[in-house]
Amino acid sequence: MFSDYLSLPGDGITLEEVRIPKAIDVANALKSGALPFVELVGCHKLHRSEEEAVIFDVEVELGQRTVHDIRRSERIAIVFSPSDAKAPEVLALRYNFPEVPHLNLREQEIPRSLCLFEATYDELKRCWTPVRFIERIREWLALTAKGRVHGDDQPLEPLLISFSGRIIIPFDLFTKETTEIPELLKVHAVDGGSGRTTLIAGPENIELFQREKLSFVATVFQCNPQPHGVIHKRPQTLLEVHQFTEKAGLDLLEGLRKRLRDWQTNKPLKNMLEARLMLIISFPKTRGSISTIETTDIWAFLCVDTIGKLGVEIGVWGYKDGVPGILLPADQTKLGDKLLVDLFQPVSSFSRSLANTLNNLSERERNKITAIGLGAIGSQVFMNLIRSGYGEWTLIDDDILLPHNLARHSLDGSAVGFSKAGCLAFVANRTIDGEPIAKAVVENVLNPQKRFEEVQKALKEADVILDFSASVAVARYLARVVESPARRVSAFLNPSGSDLIIFAEDANRVTSLDYIEMQYYRCLIEEPEMENHLNRDDGRIRYANSCRDLSNLIPQDLVGMHASICGHAVRKAIRSEAAIISIWRAHLSDMSVRRLAFSPEPMIEHRIGDWRMCTDQKLLNKIFNARLIKLPNETGGVLVGSFDMQRKIVYVLDALPSPPDSKEWPTVYIRGCRGLRQQIARIARITEGGLEYVGEWHSHPQACDSKPSGDDHKVFSWLKNMMCEEGLPPLMLIAGDNNQYAFYIEEMH
Repeated sequence: MFSDYLSLPGDGITLEEVRIPKAIDVANALKSGALPFVELVGCHKLHRSEEEAVIFDVEVELGQRTVHDIRRSERIAIVFSPSDAKAPEVLALRYNFPEVPHLNLREQEIPRSLCLFEATYDELKRCWTPVRFIERIREWLALTAKGRVHGDDQPLEPLLISFSGRIIIPFDLFTKETTEIPELLKVHAVDGGSGRTTLIAGPENIELFQREKLSFVATVFQCNPQPHGVIHKRPQTLLEVHQFTEKAGLDLLEGLRKRLRDWQTNKPLKNMLEARLMLIISFPKTRGSISTIETTDIWAFLCVDTIGKLGVEIGVWGYKDGVPGILLPADQTKLGDKLLVDLFQPVSSFSRSLANTLNNLSERERNKITAIGLGAIGSQVFMNLIRSGYGEWTLIDDDILLPHNLARHSLDGSAVGFSKAGCLAFVANRTIDGEPIAKAVVENVLNPQKRFEEVQKALKEADVILDFSASVAVARYLARVVESPARRVSAFLNPSGSDLIIFAEDANRVTSLDYIEMQYYRCLIEEPEMENHLNRDDGRIRYANSCRDLSNLIPQDLVGMHASICGHAVRKAIRSEAAIISIWRAHLSDMSVRRLAFSPEPMIEHRIGDWRMCTDQKLLNKIFNARLIKLPNETGGVLVGSFDMQRKIVYVLDALPSPPDSKEWPTVYIRGCRGLRQQIARIARITEGGLEYVGEWHSHPQACDSKPSGDDHKVFSWLKNMMCEEGLPPLMLIAGDNNQYAFYIEEMH
């Protein structure tokens, strides 16, 4: 008989044969009967891989009017991969399931794949439960039937030599050992517009001079230290330059004769005869009779004639049939008095030291920084810090620069289509002369592939891990998975771009980045002015066709302003040993900025079975004070925090007081519920789901500890049933005498 449903390639298996943990969890949730409107059909192992599928029927809530052909009952398959590296794929198995918005593009169109979430799977893992996932499928089907699952605007988702007077030279040209100072440098001219040309000199290997015909080359000489005032007028000829250097202990003419002979012997000369020679000479200066070098003047002299003419005018060679032949011995009567020179002022290239000085930094800070996420704020903060010569950087980001990024990114249009990290490292190393200040690892930090070892090394060897990703999944990974002594610092903007937020762990990492994030949420619900901090004022635009191709509407002036603040704040945070939560609020009416600073509490972490319980003394003190006020009666309320289901962590940040309709007696407490739902909804809205209801708390009377009573066991059993409906663990805190407390999770022993 013809079936309405498609079959998957592979074989049916029993529930006992299922091996993938999340597949087991979903199948058990369906089989338990606790979920209405769904029924387990069976399990399947796919031929093409080790993937497993759970198949079930779902009853869809349909309205009186439907836009798309979604049936009252739909058969769904959820396909799980063994590695759990990608999101479970949700397939509609009805053979004529309609072509609707919000479908994933895949190799085979049928069965159709449902696109359930905008967030990435790495973001979703921390909150993933089988119950929530099944409910999202049912919700997607209901909304699709009504034509409300996706925006109407989105189609189906597919997946010198004019006189300039300056030459730029390497900053360390005369700070190296004498044996390392290059005798020959390549010089190229840059037309800066308005008829001005700048010469730029840099060392090159001998092979380049043998291969290329050059317009300019430079050679370097160093005089002996002399009292200042050795050069007292501008030289006009090569002989006058020689006379000046001779007073400073340098026989320039003899030095030049030797070098020209060497160049002819070593063959680079054949491509240099028509080039013009720049003499770069350092004059170390002392004050009076004191022998200590106080400063060094560097001057450059450009010979107006070619090197071929220079050799003739100082008696090194003579020409025969157009070819220079060396004169032995050299003609000492030829002194270069006919060779005119122009005076150039050397300017040192932009070094770390110069960058520090120009940015008024007293000393170079050599922190090894690994930066994650080089988007709008990250790229601008990075380049601001690079321009101050700050740090030694490794950039990790697998994203490429797209046209819409140019609205707020520090890179320009020449980088479109290339990796953000790679281009930023290239620009940084072209900005700061010397050893590379930055390197790029083009990888996804959560799932590195080809360069896994480089990513791990960069994280492990860093002094600071700087997270610009604005991703909770990345922040949790850096805080909880990465093994590194490095401090974690996180910087991001709120959705409207009005506020800059910076978290920093303490130097000893007592309070980890994830718990600082939780305390940030607590600050939001405690500060009335922060109630709309995470609201998205101007919405987002689509820059491409995918449902995730969204970009916030934030003006560059806000990003640029916050990037300037952020660079300064990051340096200050790294120098401090304290944990930090700072928020800079920009008032858009006058662009004034105000800082709100909060001191994070040290994290208290308990191991309870497989779970880690994270809280702090502020929360405990709040509970102890509430107990003290209500004695001799018991009191209680609900706990607010967050679950990380992926890593089995519970964060407990706040305790709501006893609702007004609660019953409080010396040996009994029954929590009421008046106004409680509204309080929890307000907290979830303000924190964008960062905090939610996580459990219950109550106190014990005087002379009682925090061990559970018989009634506590009953309440815990009720709590367990309620929390299990969402696949979450039950959690209870009991506060006893003398500030004793105990957390109970999953089981009450």
